[in-house]
Amino acid sequence: MTPTAILRCVLVLSLTLTTAHAAPLVLTLQEYPPFMGTRLAGNGMLSQAVVTVFERAGYAVQLQSVPNNRAIEAPRQGMADGSFGWARTPERERDLHYTAPVMSLRMVFCQKAGRSFNWQSLEDLAPYTIGTTLGNTYSEGFDALLVSGKLRTDVAPSDVANLRKLLVGRVDLFPIDAEVGPYLMAQQLSAAQRQQLSCPDQAYWSAPLHVVISRKRADGANIVAAFDKALATMQKSGELDALIAAARQRILAQPRAK
Repeated sequence: MTPTAILRCVLVLSLTLTTAHAAPLVLTLQEYPPFMGTRLAGNGMLSQAVVTVFERAGYAVQLQSVPNNRAIEAPRQGMADGSFGWARTPERERDLHYTAPVMSLRMVFCQKAGRSFNWQSLEDLAPYTIGTTLGNTYSEGFDALLVSGKLRTDVAPSDVANLRKLLVGRVDLFPIDAEVGPYLMAQQLSAAQRQQLSCPDQAYWSAPLHVVISRKRADGANIVAAFDKALATMQKSGELDALIAAARQRILAQPRAK
């Protein structure tokens, strides 16, 4: 092979490698501030972490803002490449590849201020109406009790809607992350309304948050492997924690939504 031919082969190979991931991954973006949201700096602290890890893995990302339930259903049906901010469930794993967890939620119950709910396990909450948000999962144990009829729920289209249902007494309790609940209250409720609610720091579940990739993508397992490798490197170096901490500061410094 002539030197010119060799050079041509090297250039072709180089072009192939640099464009292998040229088409951006389309990931759905749900509203779950301060972790995710279109009005947040960098689209939220989890969004920033996920996009950065994918960049390190050699993938560009395009975020597609959709309603909460569609955020998980789109990749399950192959209408998007993936999503993020989701806990594992056996049902979802049939349609989705899961990465290693990027962050974790601490799930607590918000309630009307002044009310007292003495509980040690979810079964103790059987007498009460619990608000849930369409498309969210609240742990395998919660789902099992719901299917068995031991828990009573009232579904709403958004977390803010559930907070408003707490205010008017439509529900007794609302499960949400310990950081997300107070943030939403500060952003979406008046000072007088915020005084009427509380979110006691008694967690019933620590929920790892994963990126999910549609199994309808033939290279889905490879995408997950590349992400996990970059994620592990950033976690080991401390870079991921620093990135998330800086993102959290920027988001909390944003003015209240109008």
